[in-house]
Amino acid sequence: MKLKTERRGVDIRISREPPKNMDELLTRVFWKDPKLAPIAKEFLNHVKGWGRSESPYKVEEWDSYCIRKGLTQSRYHNMLKRLRMAGMIEKVYNKNLRKHELHLTDRFSESLAKMARIWDDYCRS
Repeated sequence: MKLKTERRGVDIRISREPPKNMDELLTRVFWKDPKLAPIAKEFLNHVKGWGRSESPYKVEEWDSYCIRKGLTQSRYHNMLKRLRMAGMIEKVYNKNLRKHELHLTDRFSESLAKMARIWDDYCRS
């Protein structure tokens, strides 16, 4: 019998100096394939723009997005998986439309804030 395992996160490169901007942050998230960082930023901007409209980015639109951006299916899914595992985006089911949508999420920043609190507590103890 297989046991359900906890989902893995993403390894992120941390250095003494924090990232100066979103480009540097994404380069640290996509350190194995830095060429995906600008593609991921453009995609996040796309999802963010759709999220502000009345019709968020639907998961089924990935094919047309790949064609427009010249992305292979595998690069798109690698990027998407990494963004989801990092907690930057999430897939949500819209019951009214009966479709899955992608949205930005604050799980990434919540995770970093928890890590900072753990470190602060350790330093103070």
